[in-house]
Amino acid sequence: LRWEIPGVYTERFDRQTSFDMAAVNPVLQQAGITVNGRPVLGSFNLVGTDGHPERGLRPERYKLFAPRAGIAYRLNNRTVLRAGGGIFYIPADTNFPEAPLQAAVNYINNDMAATANNSVTPLNTLTNPYPGGFVAPPQRDQNFQSTLLGVAGVRSPQRIEEYGYTAQWNFTIQHELPTGIAVEASYSALRGVHLPRGNPGRQLDVIPTDVILREGSRLTEQVQNPFFGLVNSGLLSNPTIPRGQLLRPFPQYLGNIDFGAYIGNSNYHSLQTKVEKRFPQGGMVLMSYTFSKLIGDTETFSNWLEGGGVAGVQDYSNLRLEKSLSSFDSRQRLTLSFVYDLPIGSGGRFASKANGFTNRLISGWGVNGLLTFQEGFPLGMTATPNQLSQYDTGLRPNVIAGCEKKIEGAIQQRLNRAFNTSCFAVPAPFTFGNEARTDPNLRGHGINNVDFATFKKTPLTETTNLEFRIEAFNLFNRVKFANPNLTANTAANNTFGVISSQANTPRLLQLALRFSF
Repeated sequence: LRWEIPGVYTERFDRQTSFDMAAVNPVLQQAGITVNGRPVLGSFNLVGTDGHPERGLRPERYKLFAPRAGIAYRLNNRTVLRAGGGIFYIPADTNFPEAPLQAAVNYINNDMAATANNSVTPLNTLTNPYPGGFVAPPQRDQNFQSTLLGVAGVRSPQRIEEYGYTAQWNFTIQHELPTGIAVEASYSALRGVHLPRGNPGRQLDVIPTDVILREGSRLTEQVQNPFFGLVNSGLLSNPTIPRGQLLRPFPQYLGNIDFGAYIGNSNYHSLQTKVEKRFPQGGMVLMSYTFSKLIGDTETFSNWLEGGGVAGVQDYSNLRLEKSLSSFDSRQRLTLSFVYDLPIGSGGRFASKANGFTNRLISGWGVNGLLTFQEGFPLGMTATPNQLSQYDTGLRPNVIAGCEKKIEGAIQQRLNRAFNTSCFAVPAPFTFGNEARTDPNLRGHGINNVDFATFKKTPLTETTNLEFRIEAFNLFNRVKFANPNLTANTAANNTFGVISSQANTPRLLQLALRFSF
């Protein structure tokens, strides 16, 4: 039984904030500003103050107990049963977007407002893009609430959050065949609970779905800006603003991002098999096969690193609809690896009596390699034009009922139409599409790769050795095509469904000479 005290983010000079969604904004309250006849909610609290008494971003956790259990039982001399399970808490520093570096009082974007009045009137020019100057991070300045008004994408962590963890369990049968081959079959599963939203986080300042559907094009109407004069830059510094801005829960900001929002969930189930053979003269062969399924409503902290792309969020006010196959769900994966010392030369089956220069030349050779075959990842669609993009809302296409999305044939024959694009349509303005976060029927190109190497070990003396290697990565120069264009749009010359790049590198050969002493 583990007892964990994970720690919390602190900053040397207490330059951190949390966001209180229920508090009335003190600056706007003092100015007597209301929106739609109601006080404006949403206020930041500095750590170490009445609204946030702790120095850390959140109160420390002292009740995180993580039980673990494991058992192994030998049925006979060749068969073993193993089972285990446990609770694993997420390390406190994993959610690096919540670090003090990106706190609201330390991290401000200065966006250039090129036009006013819904892109009608030129406002700022390239010769003077920031006539009002730059907005500097306020840190613990007493006027920090005023400085944060009108900021885009302001970081808004909550003081009180659930703590994320995973529950993991497995059951395994291991058996040794009479020929010395070891086989293994395992059921392994994981459930993620209270997972952080990570990057891009959760948007707190989105217009409710029912309001979007009700208001429609009225969201773009220009209305008087109640915050005019209080904000010096950005959209809210203009005399008029789109009507939709005032329908946000916190209209005094241009989007509130909570990189925590520990409300994510995931489920993983898999069958994992393994066959292994070791050779007494040196070497081994290992084959592994995994059949699995991963579903969830949150993905990753580092979507900019994910090669296949990460499916985006359409409606932050209804995250239940985000549950789908994960963007990195790999349904089937087979790997075969081997290392084998060739039985040639002194001590081997062939030419075992060789000696002198001949023995040095023919002995010590070996090969190793890795073969990888994997099904492609699910595809996540988007759609454009999106009239709601400025309100932190995504858009996915509509799926035509009864339409067959897949197109048969080799991927090389489908580069200009990887799937049936006629099965998808751009939704009507100010409505949402019915496509899932990832499509359950369509996947990207999988992996079919072979890496191979041959090596020669030559003892020079009792204490020195020379090794020569010839290595080939992607030996057969096979292409792994990147995902097709996944954005449905209404343009006549759109490239929706077109594959235009590859995701792997061509064959790479390298020679290496290593001297050990």
